[in-house]
Amino acid sequence: MDPHETLVAWTGLLSKAPAGHIWISQPNDRNVAYMGELSGETLLLKGLRGVVTDGFIRDANFLMKMGLQVWGRGFTPRDIVGYWMPFEVNTPISIGEVDIHPGDFIIGDRDGCLVIPEDDCLEITKQAEESIATENLIRKAILNGTDPQEAYLKYGMF
Repeated sequence: MDPHETLVAWTGLLSKAPAGHIWISQPNDRNVAYMGELSGETLLLKGLRGVVTDGFIRDANFLMKMGLQVWGRGFTPRDIVGYWMPFEVNTPISIGEVDIHPGDFIIGDRDGCLVIPEDDCLEITKQAEESIATENLIRKAILNGTDPQEAYLKYGMF
């Protein structure tokens, strides 16, 4: 592919990124990096909250230092220039067995990311809060000397 054309397409994607959102990219590829320092700086300055890519990232130390949350499949120094061309934006995608739709909520930490469908967000949030409350009871019981099996049998989770 023409390097100029790939960069025009890539910077066009960066230009369309909406503030307050998470950029999710589904290249289904493990050959090049789909997020790096300059793109990360651009998205951070535009007010994006994070990046999830089903591909590699590069410049990881810079991304961490700038505070942009980025999740990817791994790391490589190889750039997309002349290699990749986007063809759709703001459309449903799948990463692995997970379907992601525009408007879905993404929650992530060092362990990975979860997708919460927009229509189910309130119910799932309620269930998560209940689970956290029960887990806190289990933690308190264990710290007070309760046997972990006894705590599990009492609260039904561990």
